Amino acid sequence: MRSIVATTIGLFALVFASSQACSSNSGQQGFTDNPDSGSGSGGGSSGGSSGGSSGGLVGDGGGVMDEGGDGSITVTNTIYAHSDMTLYSVDPMSQAVTVVGPFMGTSDSSTDSVVTDLAVDSADEVYVNTESVVYKAALPATLPGTVSLTKVATIQGTSKFYALAFAPAGALDPANEVLVGGDSAGALWSINTMTGATVNLGSFGLDKSVAGNSFVLSGDIVFYNDSSNNPTGLATIRSCPAGKSNTITNCPNGDYLASVDMTALKTAYTSMTAAASLLGGIYGATTANGVTTGPGKGTGFGDVFGLGAWNSTVFGFTRAITTPAAAPQLITIDTTTGVGTSVHSFTFSKPDDGWSGAGVTTKVTISVPKPPPPPAQ
Repeated sequence: MRSIVATTIGLFALVFASSQACSSNSGQQGFTDNPDSGSGSGGGSSGGSSGGSSGGLVGDGGGVMDEGGDGSITVTNTIYAHSDMTLYSVDPMSQAVTVVGPFMGTSDSSTDSVVTDLAVDSADEVYVNTESVVYKAALPATLPGTVSLTKVATIQGTSKFYALAFAPAGALDPANEVLVGGDSAGALWSINTMTGATVNLGSFGLDKSVAGNSFVLSGDIVFYNDSSNNPTGLATIRSCPAGKSNTITNCPNGDYLASVDMTALKTAYTSMTAAASLLGGIYGATTANGVTTGPGKGTGFGDVFGLGAWNSTVFGFTRAITTPAAAPQLITIDTTTGVGTSVHSFTFSKPDDGWSGAGVTTKVTISVPKPPPPPAQ
């Protein structure tokens, strides 16, 4: 998700050799990979070192199969990430980043010119959005190649959309996956993929630890089923003053990794009434005597516009920011401390300014622990 105020990570797990990773294709990909930069920080605090349950990159990788012997390739266990204009694949085991290809098919209008986020359904179909339109993406048969976009629906209303993810079947609708988007005000909406109709599902409530602040979506959302088959959601959020846009300038503490209250989200969807708070908890929150008293240190990064998870590891993709200066990063986020650690640093070629979004298929099972309960609101 790319945002002037607020972004999803799509992980498309292709198993490529190291020679096909980003450093060898930097001219085509529009960026160069700087793996030696291991602790860059984009938020108001410095990037921390990880430990605990999700500090290392783990995963079972991806599988590539030749179905029926006809040469057609089906890729399973998927992860995608993208800039404004180009789709990439990420191998969660090696962290190799490979170009898939440039997006082609937007109208180039003021709200429909660049891709702001990405979502992958259980059939591994890839959808992307601009600020005002949802598209279905057709991936090239040979990499790199053009990623052709076919318009699905114009998103109704006046909000500009930056985050996108599918909620698994049963999470909101008993039988169907539901597309959920995040807007520039930091709220979540369901989006009807046939008509573009939207329903306001709510935001993330008040931050009682800072007078006048509220938690708002800052970057991305991702939904999946946990090991007990319970629908689960993750989001990157910020604590921002009322009436201020959720830029890193206005919200200098940077991004927090949070869980989405799936019960509140489902109630909002079925009742068509926005929830007072969708906050299920913040990873690394401050606690005292078993009570959550504050949001904690946060990830230490700002503009985490792409978010995803693989097995027990949470990944974030950050945008380039100028104050304080920070290059785009691939990070992991520790689910005990809530702190992010840089895995790779990237330099993108203009007009791209780094990662804009990401997405992971809803059919994967993620083993990420629950955070402490949210602070009293």
